Amino acid sequence: MKDYFEKLINEIESGLVKGIEPQNGILGKAMHYSLSVRGKRLRPLLFLTLIDAFEKNSLKYIDIACAIEYIHTYSLIHDDLPCMDNDDFRRGMPTVHKKFNDAIALLAGDTLLAAAFEKISFFDMPPEKVVNILKILTHSIGKNGMAGGQALDLEFNKNKKLIFKIQRKKTAELIKGTLLSGAEIVNMKEKDKDILEDVGNTIGIAFQMADDLLDIEGDEQKVGKKLHKDKINKSPNSVLYFGKDFVEKKIETSYKKSINMLKEINIDFPPFLSLIKKMVYRDR
Repeated sequence: MKDYFEKLINEIESGLVKGIEPQNGILGKAMHYSLSVRGKRLRPLLFLTLIDAFEKNSLKYIDIACAIEYIHTYSLIHDDLPCMDNDDFRRGMPTVHKKFNDAIALLAGDTLLAAAFEKISFFDMPPEKVVNILKILTHSIGKNGMAGGQALDLEFNKNKKLIFKIQRKKTAELIKGTLLSGAEIVNMKEKDKDILEDVGNTIGIAFQMADDLLDIEGDEQKVGKKLHKDKINKSPNSVLYFGKDFVEKKIETSYKKSINMLKEINIDFPPFLSLIKKMVYRDR
């Protein structure tokens, strides 16, 4: 399995910076920097391993996997800005606005988002699949997804009733969209897509709750960003408002529910299942 993941990650890393030249101006340099800082690459790996679970050649779809990571990277660049979460470090390196400036960071994020849809729209597959994947991903990042979740985060004001809505929109929607994009590639049955959608929401919220735990008791060297900020910033961290025991039990329940739903639709590909587990049980 290690060799399998190494091969996928190498293809992802190569595909991410293909055509983005750091020597061609500051915008290209900022985009290349944001993509060169190594991350978990969770979303493209989920997409590719789901395709391989159906015995398809996932590497044929590397451009779409990279497009999904472009979307995620754009969201991180914007989330880190002073007007949002105001973070100085991401993945152990200075955030894009600290390395360059706020304006270039804003433009780098915008351009990555545009590049994501360019990659998908030019991909060689039936037009209806292109359109369906674009529909899935645009829903995941708009007012009902990441952007809407970020807006709710900004107006949180200690209203703990909003926490799981924020987590669903800001985090789970793109994870769900990633899975449904893979389902589109493998021609999954509609009833199975409905179950996979539930998996995306369930494991996506658990993933964010695991992130909340990291902020409270993680190791900054391992996590690669400044921790213990949620309490200072009065952010919607589920641990702060519901307690560690509640969150850990919720994560466990969500993981088991997700695995059972995947069994129901006959997804038992070990690399894919290992990613689902790593999403919620992380090295703190």
